[in-house]
Amino acid sequence: MRSRFVAATLAALMLASAPAQADTSARDLQVMARAVGFVEGLPRGNVTVAVVDGPGADAIVAAMGAGVAGGGVTLVPRKVAVGALAGSGARVIIVPEGHGGSHAAIAAAARGLRAITLSTDMACVNSGNCVVGVAAEPRVEIVVSRAASAANGIAFGQAFRVMIREV
Repeated sequence: MRSRFVAATLAALMLASAPAQADTSARDLQVMARAVGFVEGLPRGNVTVAVVDGPGADAIVAAMGAGVAGGGVTLVPRKVAVGALAGSGARVIIVPEGHGGSHAAIAAAARGLRAITLSTDMACVNSGNCVVGVAAEPRVEIVVSRAASAANGIAFGQAFRVMIREV
């Protein structure tokens, strides 16, 4: 009896301490829009953003509604399957959490499109597969992959560089 209690307690503690998949918040999306506003060579105003279809995509599209404004751009969402990214013409791609197995394919499509990829999944940025990683809580943190930005031909304005951490 005691061993079952100990096993159940340990299992509960392990579940409680396991990292949860963070949802992309409205604040994260606002920071992403502002970051896109610092990309040199992208149009201003309404910019269609490809949200990679799959886990988390519906929630991001719903949170974005008709668009998220910031930095002189309004990001207007459109869900796009990983396999259709290369032909989408997208210059901005949001990679929801939960796409770890597709990071390399998403990065390859983004390189071909010369697109900026944004995510709250810092593993995507740290691996060089996403250009920008955003964490708005508990404080705003913007991480930029030098390798991914160079591979995708993404250049940021100088004012942006003082606000970020590069990896």
